[in-house]
Amino acid sequence: MTTISSVSNPKTPLLSIVMPTYNRAGTLLESAVQSILSQSFSDFELVIIDDASTDATKSSMEKFSDQRIRYHKTEKNHGEYWATNFGVNLCRGTYLTWIHSDDLLPDGSLQKRISTLIAHPDVDFVHGDIDKINENGTLIEHLPTVDWPKEKILSEYFKLPHERERRYLIHHTTVMMRWQFFYAAGPFDGSLPYAGDIDWLIRAIREGKYIRIPETLYLYRTHAGTRRLTDTANGIDPDLIHTQIVRRYQTHP
Repeated sequence: MTTISSVSNPKTPLLSIVMPTYNRAGTLLESAVQSILSQSFSDFELVIIDDASTDATKSSMEKFSDQRIRYHKTEKNHGEYWATNFGVNLCRGTYLTWIHSDDLLPDGSLQKRISTLIAHPDVDFVHGDIDKINENGTLIEHLPTVDWPKEKILSEYFKLPHERERRYLIHHTTVMMRWQFFYAAGPFDGSLPYAGDIDWLIRAIREGKYIRIPETLYLYRTHAGTRRLTDTANGIDPDLIHTQIVRRYQTHP
């Protein structure tokens, strides 16, 4: 790992936000960053891990002079999950969240989540709903999460996505947690080509106490370059990967 650029704020932030990115230079990446910098809550650092992009990602980042941004570029591409883990290891905040570099945060997202965590010191993480939007910001679909008992949520995650009572249970992109809880649940499995979020969520749900905030906390932006769990590449079967993940945690046949 080589750091080619790092701008840090000497003040220890309350919140750390990790953004892994790869070849997203231009409007998608810049608007994602701006949606964070424009939040009403401002006591944060934005740790951007450029996972060996071959485009003008660094130039896109140089357009921002905000001292809350810490930008790092790797010499080799390792994948989203590895890059997220690496970013977390650099974080200095008391609280932690993350965002994909092609998505957006709606106004008030950070404030709502961190206020809930502060008001509930016994809670490990909070989560909420997302809206799916297109490249122009037009709403495509509202995707609410559930407020079910832990056991029911886990039992649903043990099913294939198309077999669940509800396809979306907890959106990992809306999770904000106490920094130390990430390590209590364990880091992302960087060896997984898909569904690393499901693998992490199963562990987080098992280990943690959490609250659902019944509001839209995240804007998932779909576009031509969006990678979905249902995509197949290099002969990889997402259902098979999901089954292999579930077998790690099931306590029954």
